[in-house]
Amino acid sequence: MQPIVNGLEDEFSDQIYFLRLNAADGAKGESAFNRLSLPGHPSFVIFTPNGQEQKRIFGVVEEKILRTALANAVDGG
Repeated sequence: MQPIVNGLEDEFSDQIYFLRLNAADGAKGESAFNRLSLPGHPSFVIFTPNGQEQKRIFGVVEEKILRTALANAVDGG
């Protein structure tokens, strides 16, 4: 998934802030995964600019699914 996410980050970097956390990398990642009740890797959570959760995607998914979710976030939908 990393190459896909890297490409999408390049594509949307002027509109969306990407934050990558690893549940196995210390307290910060583990805490975020616990707070958000994420089942594991990969997990994607998209938030609106005001911090409201907009979409969750779990597991290995096709690039077009992530691209559509990000485009919808940018468009406010």
